[in-house]
Amino acid sequence: MAKIPIVTAKKLISYLEKYGCVVVSVRGSHHKMYNPKTNKTSPVSVHAGEDLDRKAFANTLKQLGIEINDFLKTL
Repeated sequence: MAKIPIVTAKKLISYLEKYGCVVVSVRGSHHKMYNPKTNKTSPVSVHAGEDLDRKAFANTLKQLGIEINDFLKTL
């Protein structure tokens, strides 16, 4: 398995948008992401200036039905 980078939630959202996901809704600090390829959604908690935990990064990808290695190749 490839090493998961440490990024902010905003950076993860921009990566997901490049991958083809879209922001469906924003409620407070939570952005709901939708992957049209797999028809799955996942929340991403956005806190200014804080890095996202690697486990949270991996769980978001898993919930969206995205393979980590495939996703990291698109970065």
